[in-house]
Amino acid sequence: MHPHHHHINFLLIIVILLIVVIIILVKPALLGYKISKQFEEIGMPVSEFLKSLDLVKSKLLVAETNLESCKSLNKDLLADTSREKNLSMRCFQDKEIAEARYKSLIAEYVFNISRIKPEFEEQKKELEAELSRKKIEFEEVQKNYNALIANAANNICCKARVDNKAIDSYLVSGNMIVCASGEKSRISC
Repeated sequence: MHPHHHHINFLLIIVILLIVVIIILVKPALLGYKISKQFEEIGMPVSEFLKSLDLVKSKLLVAETNLESCKSLNKDLLADTSREKNLSMRCFQDKEIAEARYKSLIAEYVFNISRIKPEFEEQKKELEAELSRKKIEFEEVQKNYNALIANAANNICCKARVDNKAIDSYLVSGNMIVCASGEKSRISC
């Protein structure tokens, strides 16, 4: 009976193996059948679906490439924006510093002007007074010069008139008194 028992064990192992193989083979077949039914419900053949899937995959690849390109471009733009923002901030700070320096210089100049203005006004008054004195002196010198010229011209031209009765006036030319007739400066003899 032993040999028979051995056959039963062997047959039992084969049956179990066949059941396992059938289960392994049936599961994908059932899955395929189920998927096939779903395609029928959708109303799209499997080949069309696979083409659509390939198209979607290629569009996804293009979209991912575009996304990476956009991310790179965005990163560059953010870096540029940050750089420009930093430059703007520096420019604004420089402007603030320049404005503060300008206000400081204006205040300093106003202060300096307020300090020297009275001194300037005093010097201006002194110079105006000196100019007025010099004008008076000049007018006095001019008056004396004109009187001296008139006296000298009368002296010279009255003597010359003895020889030439047409002489009735004089003029000064080249630092000399010239006796003449009909001129503006008259002689009195």
